[in-house]
Amino acid sequence: MDTLKDFLFLNANIATEFNPFDEREYLVIQIYPRDQSLRVSKRSFDYELAKSYKSIKNLAHDYTSFALRIFHDSKLWTVDFEGNPESLSKQQDWKIAEKYFQPCCTNDVECELNVCQCSYPYFSTLRINISDTGEYSSYLRLETCLVDDNSRQIDHCPNCNCALIVEFDEDEDELDDEESTPVACIGYDNYHGQYYGGNMLVCGIHAYGWNGENCPDYQ
Repeated sequence: MDTLKDFLFLNANIATEFNPFDEREYLVIQIYPRDQSLRVSKRSFDYELAKSYKSIKNLAHDYTSFALRIFHDSKLWTVDFEGNPESLSKQQDWKIAEKYFQPCCTNDVECELNVCQCSYPYFSTLRINISDTGEYSSYLRLETCLVDDNSRQIDHCPNCNCALIVEFDEDEDELDDEESTPVACIGYDNYHGQYYGGNMLVCGIHAYGWNGENCPDYQ
């Protein structure tokens, strides 16, 4: 007789923990919105089936993006047009150390798990101090939080090298919309960078913007 615990395996993320990925297995993963853990929508050894499923999922969702990856040498890789590993994927099956799931916030300390735009998880701790004269000061610490790499202080993402702390000059004028848009996307109708339900709406063709100077879909 099935128990409530048995039905947990209907959840793909839970089932994956007990069914590790196999060499050359294709995975259709959600790449946007980002999550702390890898979100696998489909697993298959059939390249054409997995590719077709990914296309259908992207057509069926307006604010969610899916991508096809292949598991090779214990890592996720992008896939070429023949279904072979092409380049190491920025999205990986990151394993977060258990201690980072424990409550740690106090009246003067705020801490949380964050996810970089490339999918890499990291941990932030914001400590706020109030002096006897009532003046506020704060200290922000960012650190790695993976099982095999944690407690190491960082200011750039170890996965994509983007800056995790952005300092703004108060004397500078606010950047206009075009300056905050990837250069290749300025003037492109499918990119507008607006928010919906807390998530930024991204380009309908290239979820991370076009990696180059001139987008082929420019309008």
